[in-house]
Amino acid sequence: MRKVLVATVITCLTLGLTAGAMAQPEISTSGAIEFILKGTSAEGQASGLFDKGDVLIDYNVTLTSGPWTAVVSPEFDIGGGALAECDAYMTYSAEAFTLTLDPTGIDNSIYDVEGAAGCPGIPSHAGLKLEVPFGSSFYLILNNTADGEDVVYNFAGGADFSMGGIDLGVTFNSNGEETDTWYGSSYALKVGYALDALSFLVEYGAFSPSTDGLESGAGYYVEMGYSLAGGGAFTVSYTGVDENMNSADGTDRDAYSKIYAEYTMPIAENVNLTFDVASTDDGSGGDTVTDWEGKIGISF
Repeated sequence: MRKVLVATVITCLTLGLTAGAMAQPEISTSGAIEFILKGTSAEGQASGLFDKGDVLIDYNVTLTSGPWTAVVSPEFDIGGGALAECDAYMTYSAEAFTLTLDPTGIDNSIYDVEGAAGCPGIPSHAGLKLEVPFGSSFYLILNNTADGEDVVYNFAGGADFSMGGIDLGVTFNSNGEETDTWYGSSYALKVGYALDALSFLVEYGAFSPSTDGLESGAGYYVEMGYSLAGGGAFTVSYTGVDENMNSADGTDRDAYSKIYAEYTMPIAENVNLTFDVASTDDGSGGDTVTDWEGKIGISF
C-alpha cells in the first residue's frame, strides 16, 4: 500500500510540474466577514438575549498554474483575538482524476449525523484525497498519524450520484486509532430531492466500534428547505442518535436529539442576514438546551 501511494504521488508531481512550469501562475482572492451575536439557555451561563459575540474573517488565496492549484484559507476570530483555523492544500487536476495533498489535516464525516456526540468519521491528519469522476463523483481518502513508534493509517471514501432532481450519496470510514472512546468503521447514506422551491434531505449513519465495552449504533438526519422569492431561504432539520452510538464519546447517555431552524435573507449585494435557533437534548439527563444566533455575513 505504501509503495502504491508513493508511486502515485511521484507520478502526479512529475506530470504536474512538467505542465505547470509552462503555465503563467494566476492568483485570486475571496473571503467573508461574519458579525455574530449568540445566546443560550444553558445552565450556568448568562441568560440575556445575546450573551456572546464573535467576528470571524475567512480569507482565501488561490494560486493556479496549469493543472496545479494551491489554496491557503486562514480564519481569524477577532472576538477571541486568535487564528481560529487555517486550511492549506494543493491539488493536481487531470482529465481522469484530481489529487489533493493536504498537510493541515484531511478527514471525512458521516454527513450531518456526525454533528451529534459520538458519531465518528475519521480524525483529521495530513493526508491525500483522490477524486475520480465517472458520471458521478467518487473519492478515496488516506491519512496517518504516529502512535508511539508505530504509524496508524485511516481510510475513507464515498460516492455521489445525481439523477434529475434526486441526489444520492454514500460514504464510509475506517479509523485505526485505538482510543478510550472508539475505533472501528462507520458509514452513511443520504438521499436528497429538489422540487421547485422545496428541497428534502434524509441521511442515515451507523458505526461498528472495535473498542471493548461499546456497541454498534445508528443515527439519522432529516432536513427540509424552502427558497423564498427575493433570495431568502428557510431550513429546518432534526437529528436523532440512539443511545448506543451516543455512548461512543465515553459517557453513559440516553438518545440524543436536536431540532434546528434557520432563516436567511439578503439585505444588500453580497450581504446576508441569518437567524437560527437549536433545541438540543444531549441525553445526559439534564434540561434541553436552546441556543440562538443572529449573523450578518459579507462576502467579497
